[in-house]
Amino acid sequence: MPFSMDKTVYFPTLDQYQYNRGMVIRANEGDAVYSVTEGRIIDIYDSAETGCTVVQDLGDGYTATYGQLANLTCSEGDVLEAGETLGTVGKVTRYYTVEGTNVYFAMEQDGKPVNPMDYFGDI
Repeated sequence: MPFSMDKTVYFPTLDQYQYNRGMVIRANEGDAVYSVTEGRIIDIYDSAETGCTVVQDLGDGYTATYGQLANLTCSEGDVLEAGETLGTVGKVTRYYTVEGTNVYFAMEQDGKPVNPMDYFGDI
């Protein structure tokens, strides 16, 4: 499911249209999830929508948020290089049961959502 802040996207599980501040990337439970670039882990939390979620400070006001994770291999304060493992894909939350198992990935610049495909087109 693509990033979309200029038009709404249909969310099958919720049976409604919403803006999508991130991307929903289809994946298999247990697949490794990797850091997209170098950055410090600044927050780890659980969310009803995105499950186990990790926020990475990429510098220059940019952050990356990875959700629907399990078996984390990082801790708050760790600096990860591009391609370093964050953890694995976890069980899907109730917000994405129809979409299926996935990784939620979002980026922000100075607190505003930006399209990850503009920075990492090969995600």
